[in-house]
Amino acid sequence: MKRPRADPPDGRAATTVASNTFPWQKAGAFAFGMYAITNLLLLNSFHVSELNASLQINGFQTFLRNSITSSTGAGIRGGASSTIGKRNDERRRRVLAAYLEPIDQSDWQIKPLPSRNTTALSLTKHAYPELMSCSKLPEQWPVDEPPTEEDPFLPWIHDVFPTADGTHIQFVAQNRRRCQSGKDFGEVKKFLQPNVALFQHVPVKRIESESDGDGDAAEETRYRLSTHEEADDDGIETRFICRFSNGEETLSVFNFDYDYHTYRKMYKSTFTEEGFDNHMIWSSQLLFKCPVPADLVETVRSGSSVVDDYATLFVDLVPIRTPPRYGYPTQFLQPRFQDVPKVGADEEFEFDADKEWGSEHTLPRVEDSGRWENIPICKPSLMTYVDTDDDAETSNKVAIRQEKEVEENPDGSEKRWDLIACAWTSASFHTRGERRHITDNVRRLREWAEFHFMTGFDQIIIYDNSAAQDEGDDTLEPVTDLFPGQITRINWPSKVCNNRPGTGDNKGERSSQYAAESSCRLRFGAHANWLGSFDIDEYMAPMGGYNTMTDVLHDLDKEGKKIISFQSMRAWPRIDLLEEPKKFVDSNCPEGCFHPNVREDLTFLQTYNCDQEEPPRKNVMPAEKQIYRPDYVLLHFVHYSTITKVSQLNKKQTKEAGIDWRRGYKERDVKVVDEIKEATMLHSKSVVWDQTRKWEKTCKLNNPVCKVGIPFPEGKHRSKNVLKNEEGFTYNCFVNKKIEEKWVPKLEAALQSRPEAG
Repeated sequence: MKRPRADPPDGRAATTVASNTFPWQKAGAFAFGMYAITNLLLLNSFHVSELNASLQINGFQTFLRNSITSSTGAGIRGGASSTIGKRNDERRRRVLAAYLEPIDQSDWQIKPLPSRNTTALSLTKHAYPELMSCSKLPEQWPVDEPPTEEDPFLPWIHDVFPTADGTHIQFVAQNRRRCQSGKDFGEVKKFLQPNVALFQHVPVKRIESESDGDGDAAEETRYRLSTHEEADDDGIETRFICRFSNGEETLSVFNFDYDYHTYRKMYKSTFTEEGFDNHMIWSSQLLFKCPVPADLVETVRSGSSVVDDYATLFVDLVPIRTPPRYGYPTQFLQPRFQDVPKVGADEEFEFDADKEWGSEHTLPRVEDSGRWENIPICKPSLMTYVDTDDDAETSNKVAIRQEKEVEENPDGSEKRWDLIACAWTSASFHTRGERRHITDNVRRLREWAEFHFMTGFDQIIIYDNSAAQDEGDDTLEPVTDLFPGQITRINWPSKVCNNRPGTGDNKGERSSQYAAESSCRLRFGAHANWLGSFDIDEYMAPMGGYNTMTDVLHDLDKEGKKIISFQSMRAWPRIDLLEEPKKFVDSNCPEGCFHPNVREDLTFLQTYNCDQEEPPRKNVMPAEKQIYRPDYVLLHFVHYSTITKVSQLNKKQTKEAGIDWRRGYKERDVKVVDEIKEATMLHSKSVVWDQTRKWEKTCKLNNPVCKVGIPFPEGKHRSKNVLKNEEGFTYNCFVNKKIEEKWVPKLEAALQSRPEAG
């Protein structure tokens, strides 16, 4: 597996430090210990906890801890004085690190599962000093060279942030095993099995602290694997130990239960040992949270622990390492799901925790466990990205206002925004399979954003993936800067791990896109009534008597609808509105092609306003887009509201909600919009030069496979009799009259009135 590179710690790349190369192993523990203490007293620049983590010899560690405490008291931990503390802030900054733990999958065959005997000295440390900014966390996080490739029990994290109320730290991770799912990647998928185990809960029970060897109780909590019945209340369905920098520990919670959703979708297993499970889209993203200790909630919620964009609170993430469970999803459901019918014979398909793990499987100490360490706890997302200003006074006023809003509406009953849009996009990109290179997104984004603000969207969140493309110095910032207070741009340079098509062997996995969508929903959805994730070639246009999308949504909300679907059909660029076709012939196109460029004096909206069918369209693609209630949808995957609050209810809860329960769940609070009376989606996906081969011939066929638009005259309709224009080209698309007569002129006027940047 690929290993993160070990460049110098200059802020550009991750450093690698192996635990078995620490100086004291050569010079002797005592000599090095005294050296460390001397430097500590002189510089006052180390945290006791950091020194403890480095000097990983239990007895000597205790000696050092006691010596330092007695010699320096609170001055070392908190700073001898405020002046010294400020002067040494830079030295004190904690560095994100991953501790890699060796994995022996042959132990998984032993029943009960053997306890791990790892020690701190058997771990390998990778440090990531380049992560130094809260506002730049998504771009500085080591997504593209993750430690997951060496220790797949470490989640492949793409984003981490506090919830708006400060009660949880939310993690957005991806399933690394899905990146190479083809039949030729069996060994890779076998090695990455621990990554799918992270999607499955384990029950744990806290046990009494053990003596540290000199009669004093160790200041730590230990855990053992248990049955559901034995587990602590907060340990029934967890997977990670969350250790906060104040010393407190909590147990992680999942955003939803993956196995239960598999059961409701009528599948036999969430994962397969062979790794042929990419079609189960809900297993792409690992979403979980660390509960914040009660005495830290207010600090996290207010963002007061972040100083000059740097976190002073941190959390360590320690995975609980057990083998993945393959087979029926009901084999080990939590007690809250025990009222649903099981799949298969009970005795044959039940998971017996005592048999599999034993009753005395104690987890190693945190210091002896592979883990993510020093994950920064930043401000809630509005404070980090939306309510910022260079003027300090303005920033303070905005922060105070937001804090008041959260206090008055902790449940989000009065949302800040009515409707927001999320978009993962870039200045240019390669289509699936690297078949085509699209380079018109800068112009597209400006038009697309202007249109949607015009039709009622309050805020657009752009996840700018430009830095991941070939032209890594490109950015969408010149466009987003044109919309101050309306567009929030997050630099999101993580790469797609597999850009192949989504069908066939070794299916594509657009990991960066999927993570960005969940990040946007979880960061900003708490502040909006409605949210949609779109591509910037998709226009949501109000139809009928509606002038804004919010008016459409308000009426559909009265019907109790929580998910609004827009059917998708690719539109064609109208040949009469494109630049004059300049035919070229070369080795890539011996038949003759042209570049179907949109004229500078026209918009993409007008040029592509030519659908293959009149509304209501029937032969649509199975790739609709949706606007939905973010407080109802728990997981949205590109086109589909995959998991909702209702789909996660057990049988009793479902009936109490007045809903008929059945195993095969079907969403009932969704509506496909009426394309004539309510709204429609114009999909202006780019047509490029290699799709114009022989266009002069194919566009004249009676059943054309022509990808440039020859619009039907107004009043003419598709029929058995093929209609052609005077040049012999076959009509193949229809102009939407309301888009043409209302929205196109309004968009042109809005674009002209928008001030240029700078």
